[in-house]
Amino acid sequence: MTQYALFFLLVLDEDIRTRILSMLKKHKNFKARVVFPDELSADPQREIDSIILIDCSSVLAYGATIISRLKFCCPDSKLVLLCSQDNRHLVGRVMELGAYGCILEPYEEWELLAMVRLILSGRRIE
Repeated sequence: MTQYALFFLLVLDEDIRTRILSMLKKHKNFKARVVFPDELSADPQREIDSIILIDCSSVLAYGATIISRLKFCCPDSKLVLLCSQDNRHLVGRVMELGAYGCILEPYEEWELLAMVRLILSGRRIE
């Protein structure tokens, strides 16, 4: 994959964050930054078409409305939920609030790359 992509990781679970960062670092055209909600809403350097990866721990800690807040402050970004098997009940609600898609654990690299390809192509998941 040769297209540039900027990722914001709102991932509270340290193991998941480490794993996703490891996957992203393999690709020289991917840039990743770990953030908290306030940083995204206050960041004037936000880039259009960035990808926000958010885990279930973040949704549980900040509430499902975090998705709406992120969609409001980052309308051109695509939100992707990294969902644990135990929290699959969150998927429907998060998608209703505007998430682009969801990847279920064990978060395989090919799944993440497939999602990124879809986002970068400008297509919507059906």
